[in-house]
Amino acid sequence: MLTCRNKFERGFTLLEVMVAVFVLSIGLLGLAHLQVVTLKATQSADFKTQATILAMDMFSRMRANQDAAYGNNYAIGLADAVPGTTSLADRDITEWRNNISNQLPGGQGAIACPGFVNLNTFICTVTIAWSDVQTGTAADTEYNQRATTTLTMETAI
Repeated sequence: MLTCRNKFERGFTLLEVMVAVFVLSIGLLGLAHLQVVTLKATQSADFKTQATILAMDMFSRMRANQDAAYGNNYAIGLADAVPGTTSLADRDITEWRNNISNQLPGGQGAIACPGFVNLNTFICTVTIAWSDVQTGTAADTEYNQRATTTLTMETAI
């Protein structure tokens, strides 16, 4: 059995244990915050991957229907209404827009193509925007604020 040698040493080990528990709890809180930030970054990366896949999907549809792409039948703005399903290009846009809204929160898509000029490279731009939680790394965003993230891709059709 241990005995205290000095009356001033009583409770000292209890104080040491309390400090150790406090330091451990701060460390565990830090690990929990790191886990939350990692999950948010992973979700943002997943959204960017989905947006890239959706943009490449539309480029593939446009390549498969080049005459309509050259005729500027695929042009649509972010705020434009979804067209009817009368032509293949309209069905492609409708399906694409539905996929965007189903896979990305607040997702919208736009397509811009210049007028077709023979012997010139025909480059179209696809823009996809969605709502995402920000990590506060940009100068105009705060941590945990929801803001619009935009992916813009260009390719030759």
